[in-house]
Amino acid sequence: MALASLIAREIESDQPFHERHLDGLVDGFLTLLFDIRLEPERRRPALSEAQLRQAMAYIDAHCLETIRLSDLAGEVGLSETYFSHAFKAAAGVSPHRWVMQERVRRAQTLLREGDQPVSWVAAQCGFADQAHFSRVFRSVTGMTPGAWKREQ
Repeated sequence: MALASLIAREIESDQPFHERHLDGLVDGFLTLLFDIRLEPERRRPALSEAQLRQAMAYIDAHCLETIRLSDLAGEVGLSETYFSHAFKAAAGVSPHRWVMQERVRRAQTLLREGDQPVSWVAAQCGFADQAHFSRVFRSVTGMTPGAWKREQ
């Protein structure tokens, strides 16, 4: 009744508030009238700390090889879909992104410590070609491998 009264007063007013005010009152009225409730946000469970450590250890050991989602999921005994969502919930990024970030970390070490060409570093870190390496490196660090190396 209180909302209905406020809506009527707003409609009859010579100096109504902003139109969003009336919209809000009507939304509130309809929400109560039809008992519309927020559904709780579905949160996917995250990997346990032990599962996350196990998956990250696998990535660390096989970082320079092709790592399939099925390999990672099998390592911790989960389905691929469940693992992918649970990994992201635990680590904040997808398993693929984590692998790419790990490869970039390895590439940074090689770039910092040696004078090898970027194409050699790309191949050593498991990238198909220098262009792919440069795109991924830039998405992770914000700069190209060459620019990053010069800054070091």
